Amino acid sequence: MAFVRTITYTFPYANISELETGTDTWLRLVSAHKLIAQESEGMLDTGVWMTQDADGSVRVTSVTEWYSVEDLDSFATDPDVRLHETEVTKLTTGTPKVEIYEVIG
Repeated sequence: MAFVRTITYTFPYANISELETGTDTWLRLVSAHKLIAQESEGMLDTGVWMTQDADGSVRVTSVTEWYSVEDLDSFATDPDVRLHETEVTKLTTGTPKVEIYEVIG
């Protein structure tokens, strides 16, 4: 079994330029997220998906997959992860949506 953590941010249309390759926000969402996950115990996979809504806003979902809930929790509470998530949230609307799934089968 494995455990998946997703965190979804919604960027208003006015802030989508922050998601261009090489910007601070892009580096936090993609590069730093991947680097911290790869250096964490129990990481199986990681990825980032971006979807643009009809109103022009962009939803960004960061996904990590872990061997155990303890490994997932250790990553989610890592001070560097918390810092990056806090900084990204400053450019988004609403609270990020965090979901945890158990992979069965």
